[in-house]
Amino acid sequence: MLVNLKGPGLFIAAEVVKQGGSSDLTFVIMDIDGRNVTNISYIAAKNSGLTVQNPYGIVYLPAERLDNLTIGFPTPLRFEKELKLWVKVNEEGVVQILANVIHGR
Repeated sequence: MLVNLKGPGLFIAAEVVKQGGSSDLTFVIMDIDGRNVTNISYIAAKNSGLTVQNPYGIVYLPAERLDNLTIGFPTPLRFEKELKLWVKVNEEGVVQILANVIHGR
């Protein structure tokens, strides 16, 4: 688990930065109040064309050494009990994963 916030609160945005990896089969998963908001791999975001700003709420920003998956919607998402953000690594060579969540009350 990268981030586990207890509610009530507002989800504004998140980023998950991955360093390394051989296939981009690392999944970013976020649940709010027990309901899945996103569950997508870096390669799926890339193959879906989520590499530019879009209204869907997920943007994949690849770089030479770091890959960044951002999550953010036009309006904040309210959570009453909890927000969970984690990754499932299904590839070799991932050196580091960092996560940030912007949230409020």
